[in-house]
Amino acid sequence: MKKALLVIDCQKALVEAKPYAIDACLRTWQRAIQKARCQGMEVIYVRHQDDDLVFGSGGWEIHESLTPQSSEKIVDKSYNSAFKATGLAAYLNQKGIDNLVMIGMLTNYCMDTTVRVAFELGYEVSVIEHGSTTFDDEDIQASLLIDYHESLWDGNFARVEPLDVILNEE
Repeated sequence: MKKALLVIDCQKALVEAKPYAIDACLRTWQRAIQKARCQGMEVIYVRHQDDDLVFGSGGWEIHESLTPQSSEKIVDKSYNSAFKATGLAAYLNQKGIDNLVMIGMLTNYCMDTTVRVAFELGYEVSVIEHGSTTFDDEDIQASLLIDYHESLWDGNFARVEPLDVILNEE
């Protein structure tokens, strides 16, 4: 089984807007990227574009603390799913990647959609526990949204476990 790390929408404008526990998430994301690279795992960045994240703007760029290496793939998207109209599935299939580890944001939008679509496409999906973040909703705190989604994903669409468990497996 060939594994890749998907780093979803960890963009400057979103990080600077200070979603829930962003400092802890940045540390988790940095560790996950470092561990994946050390294990020779492919790291794939997913970057969202819309009216708030304008293509080519500073806020649209991947956050500077998570800068991709020149050899790492960046997939640009305009939908919640990292798979819709991006060529990501074809790329993964070409590389023989069938196991995806996911981190990023926003938990209740692009992370959730990408987790579910990856599952439906037949990938084995893992989400690093506390490896995603979001903002408070009008009626629901971000921490509750994150806990809810991690609970929903685990055993249904993915497995959710700590970074050191997921990224220490063969």
